[in-house]
Amino acid sequence: MEDLKEIVNKTRSYKGLSRKAQIGEIVNILGEVDYDDAGILEVQGLNIVVSTDGIAEDLVKSDPWFAGYYSVLVNVNDVVAKGARPLGYVNVISGPREIRKKMAEGIKAGLEKYNVKLLKGHTHPDSSYAAIDAAVVGLAKKVVRGIEARPGDEIVMAIDLSGSFGLKGWVKCFDSTLKKTSKQVQDMISAIISVLESGEVYCSRDISAPGILGSLAMLCEASSVGAEISLEKIPTPEGSSLSEWLTSYPAMGFIFGSPNPKIFEVLRNSGFSVESVGRFTADKRIIVSMGQKKEIFMDLTRESVFGLR
Repeated sequence: MEDLKEIVNKTRSYKGLSRKAQIGEIVNILGEVDYDDAGILEVQGLNIVVSTDGIAEDLVKSDPWFAGYYSVLVNVNDVVAKGARPLGYVNVISGPREIRKKMAEGIKAGLEKYNVKLLKGHTHPDSSYAAIDAAVVGLAKKVVRGIEARPGDEIVMAIDLSGSFGLKGWVKCFDSTLKKTSKQVQDMISAIISVLESGEVYCSRDISAPGILGSLAMLCEASSVGAEISLEKIPTPEGSSLSEWLTSYPAMGFIFGSPNPKIFEVLRNSGFSVESVGRFTADKRIIVSMGQKKEIFMDLTRESVFGLR
């Protein structure tokens, strides 16, 4: 069995989490007011939800097709985590012809999988680098933010475990979507949205490149709360070590805060593994436990995921 302190050290030093500290220097210039998955505009009674992401250079180099596909997936997850139905996609593709073609083929597969419309694209054919940056826009009947976690609410994790690992540079993807039909994926998205529209979920964030604990830490810092969770309760693929899993990027994984975990049964019925793993706390420390042992993962009174301290 892995040692808890070792798990914490490996997870804290994981590049997917540590690189988030660079956000602070940009925020100091632009003055961003929150740290949510996506931005929200209220226009004449409509909740317009927008997210943008650039795909890691290592992933682009190792698998351009997968990078294109994930430029759709990661942005879709961000808007879905806010309760929005993804509708449209835009991108900027850079690099030599063969890499651009592979990325475009991956994008096409992603758009078909998620039933999202290509709205606009831009191509840099003469850049000295290869990259794919994209954004997705969606509409939400009810928005659930990732900045409003409440002390005392249960932390519920919903993750699709029917996938497999694939190392793409430093990015450890756990993909569960490629072998699913478009309908299966969209049914799972609809289940997420229906739960968020219930009115009993008070915060929501997707699990992304920082990993499970890193994504939870981002939610906690953005909400000015802490958390106490049991690592043994986190939905985990069979045969995977905790340190491996906690530094992975599950293709469909979400963290919710709610006083009523029973409402998440609909997610279990749609194919997610769902567990209540702990509670949000008021003391701004993220404490993880395994058996009788406990460790502080982050103390947000003294440190910052986003590089604000």
